[in-house]
Amino acid sequence: MKKSVLFFIIMSVSVIFTGCTKKNNIDRDENSQAYSREGNLEDEAVNTLQAGSKYKIIGPMDDLKDAVVEIIGENYWPDTLLSAEELAERTGISENMYDDYLAEYQHTEAGIDMMILIKAKENEIENVENYLSEYRKILLKIYEQQKQNEAKISASRIETIGNYVCYVQLGADITPFEQEGTEKMKAYCLHENERALDIIEKRILDN
Repeated sequence: MKKSVLFFIIMSVSVIFTGCTKKNNIDRDENSQAYSREGNLEDEAVNTLQAGSKYKIIGPMDDLKDAVVEIIGENYWPDTLLSAEELAERTGISENMYDDYLAEYQHTEAGIDMMILIKAKENEIENVENYLSEYRKILLKIYEQQKQNEAKISASRIETIGNYVCYVQLGADITPFEQEGTEKMKAYCLHENERALDIIEKRILDN
C-alpha cells in the first residue's frame, strides 16, 4: 500500500514541478484555515496567487509565516498556497492527520523554495514526519541532476517542535555561490533554513 502511495506522490510531484498547477477554492468556516486576498477580505477565498497579487493567511499559522518573512525578508520566495487536496497529492499527508497546516511553494517552473508546517494530531506526528521525509527523498531523486535545486533540497530541514512538524526548504537566489561549489550553496541554504526554524520554534514555544 505504501509503495502505491509513494508512486502516486512521485507522479503528482513530477507533474506539478513541470509547471502544471491548479486553483482550488477553500471553504471558510470557524474550524478551518482560510486564505484571502490582502486588502479585501470579502473576496472569494483562494489558494493560488495571480501575478502581482497578494494574499493573507487567516488563522493560527499566520503568526508563524509572518515571523519567518520578517526574518528572511525578500529571500522568502514561496508564493503559492497548497490546498489540503494538493498537500495530500504531493506528500501523502491527509486531512485526518493534522489539526492545522500551512503549505507554500514557489510557483515557477524552476523554483523549489517551500515551507510546510503541519500541526499534527498527537497520534500522527511520526507518520507526518515519515511522509515528509519520503517526500524529500523524492525531490532529491527528481532534481539530482540540477545542482542548485539539489543543493537546496539537501540543505532542507525537517524538524518537530511539539506537535508541529516543519519542513523548510529556503535559500532564494543561490546563483552567486554556484562557482564556489555545491557545499557553499548547501551551507547558505542551511543557514537560511536554521534562521527560519529558530523563529518558528520561538513562536511555538512562546505560545
